[in-house]
Amino acid sequence: MPALEAVVGKDNIGDLGALGGSEDFSHISQAVPSAFVVLGTGKEGEPPVHNPRMHQNEDVFKYGAALHANVAMEWLKAQHK
Repeated sequence: MPALEAVVGKDNIGDLGALGGSEDFSHISQAVPSAFVVLGTGKEGEPPVHNPRMHQNEDVFKYGAALHANVAMEWLKAQHK
């Protein structure tokens, strides 16, 4: 969570609870401490993700890239303690 908070701020993080659907990542997270992040790129009132008419707010993509980079850097730091 600290790596995520550093990128988007604590006030921009919410717990969506259990999500429906199928995701192979759940098998990995049973063996390895994990987090599944949903990056909100949709626009209010527009069709949702996986809809052929959806639109993405591409300004949000930079936060996803920064999050991945920050998590990787924090993990690397932790390996050298």
